[in-house]
Amino acid sequence: MASDINQLAKKCGVSKATISRVFTGRARVSEAIRTKVLAAARELNYRPQQVMARDCVAIIVADAPSPQRRTSFSERLLTSAVFEITRRNLLTEVIPVKELPKLYDSYTKAVLLLLSEPEIEEHRGEFERLSMPIVTVNKQYAFSSSVNTDHGQGVTLALEHLYSYGHRRIGLTVDRVENQAGRERIGAYRAFAAARVLPELPIGHFRDLDVEDSCRELDRVLAEKPTALVVCGESVALQAAYELKKRNYRIPEDISLITSELTDICCWMTPELTTINQNLDALAAETVAQLLARIRAPHSPRANSWLPTALIVRNSVGRWNG
Repeated sequence: MASDINQLAKKCGVSKATISRVFTGRARVSEAIRTKVLAAARELNYRPQQVMARDCVAIIVADAPSPQRRTSFSERLLTSAVFEITRRNLLTEVIPVKELPKLYDSYTKAVLLLLSEPEIEEHRGEFERLSMPIVTVNKQYAFSSSVNTDHGQGVTLALEHLYSYGHRRIGLTVDRVENQAGRERIGAYRAFAAARVLPELPIGHFRDLDVEDSCRELDRVLAEKPTALVVCGESVALQAAYELKKRNYRIPEDISLITSELTDICCWMTPELTTINQNLDALAAETVAQLLARIRAPHSPRANSWLPTALIVRNSVGRWNG
């Protein structure tokens, strides 16, 4: 039988107001008190009244959100997801994966994982033991439903655009080589090169986590004298344009450039960047729709859905007549 707030407050030795603050997040509560209250709530099978009327979604992230990572895919998707969850009148809580024990099973109706594949694998056993539905983004597991961007299609659109402008030596860099997106992008690049009988240049691992190593990777690709470059990854779009200009490449006169889209940023670059756009608002909306479907029918078969990408044509691609 579920307990009420008076029993929980008595067991924890705190006021009812403190209990309320733990579950609403409207005021700060010390971590010690928060942990004590959540543990006691599980033990007593307590369900807060304000939560019983609304579904709560827990978003599991690698680290607490940071403005230093505001151009990363995960940070930008997190912003869109929180907005969409709130718009649907759901409650949400963002939990760093190292604090996973805080996840409160009795009021969390579904879980959204915004983690890398290695991070998911590290905690896979914990996720598999969760009683509520789980949704992942751009990753597929037997224990979760998923919403995915067609990353291979995005690269193919970029390559077709460059090919139509006369480019035949086209380089590619990816920010992650080991994940689903990286594998799809590399596969699409190789398939396109084979179909058009184009030279397959070395694929660079250009990322934001190690600038020095990434610059070496970029130089390795540029050493093959590509006339165009496709740089995949939202977090490195601006870095790629900067590093090319730093090396005295004029865009698009010396090299054409296509990056991943950063909304309200790439359109203001000089020149304005042509980009592969995985619409994060649409991705968040589809993800939350999947969460709601799983909340309403938690025992329904797991589902994987795919969203198309689009090419936003601007001024960073020029014709090559060489």
